[in-house]
Amino acid sequence: MRWRRAVALAIVVLFLGMTVSSASVEAKIVVQGPRGESSTGVALNPGTPGNQSRPENIGAIGELAPRILSIDFPIVGEIVIVAQLAEILVKVAQYVSRHTYGKPVAEFTKGFIEKIPAKHDGYTQVTKMNFWGTKVEIGYGYVKSEWWGLRKETVIVEHVITVNRDDVTSVCDLFSPEEYGKLLAMAWLNGWDAEKAKEFAEELYRETRNLPKFEGRSAPCGYWPPGKVKLFESDLRHIIRRHYEGKVYYGEPDATVFPKSISGKWLANVIKKAITSGDVNCGKTNPREGKIALEVDTEIGRVRVILQRIGYKSYKVLTAYLLKSH
Repeated sequence: MRWRRAVALAIVVLFLGMTVSSASVEAKIVVQGPRGESSTGVALNPGTPGNQSRPENIGAIGELAPRILSIDFPIVGEIVIVAQLAEILVKVAQYVSRHTYGKPVAEFTKGFIEKIPAKHDGYTQVTKMNFWGTKVEIGYGYVKSEWWGLRKETVIVEHVITVNRDDVTSVCDLFSPEEYGKLLAMAWLNGWDAEKAKEFAEELYRETRNLPKFEGRSAPCGYWPPGKVKLFESDLRHIIRRHYEGKVYYGEPDATVFPKSISGKWLANVIKKAITSGDVNCGKTNPREGKIALEVDTEIGRVRVILQRIGYKSYKVLTAYLLKSH
């Protein structure tokens, strides 16, 4: 096992570009042989009863730390880094990966893990990365010890999210990777399933790239000619932040938040329906600013979509939100 430890330590030093001295290393670096990686992104099986370590605060053999970082290396296998050094190594690994194919995932990871707590329900934050940094699983768990401490691996008890490079780059026009990480982390903190939040944002973005034509409306409060409709990235970010995530900036009025049960495709279809057949609410329409309020009834309540003229024959979706029930 000693030669494998030496090889693993050398790879870590070369990969992270840092010198490890006995005075600066505060963590234990342990090596496990090659193992199968979960392709589904769900929590790993902690083993059979009686053959697993539990966190220290439960009264067993396992190790808990401020943060836990796990990197899968070819041949060597999983390298588990625990204790305070893990926080530093996560940041260093992210910095190094900015110059590789894994840069988007690294930036996403930075944004996500900085927003969520180091501990949750007695377990420690765990970040599991593949060697190239193109896939990461984030959750809460501990370090499992076997073979009298010679073999260790991270066990995720509560899975939070799994992200790969394609997930992040699919919405690169909408969010920077770090912004996307922060958004999904805040959604998780607000009670949303992080995987569902990821799916919602990606789906809403994809389904609103081609919106139907606005055929025009004539109402007591004015006339709006036909025109094309677009949903720009900045306005989509506003909808997600304010009416999905529920984040309100200082000075903004309280916002209604869509229930967790809706999908991005559902909201996109509601927006399309409002554009094609929504009722005009003259009380919330502002002709001088080129704004028209269109409302549709849905199974969860009435939804208002605001269009704003940006040209003679073009409009943009300014916002979309659920009306308060009376």
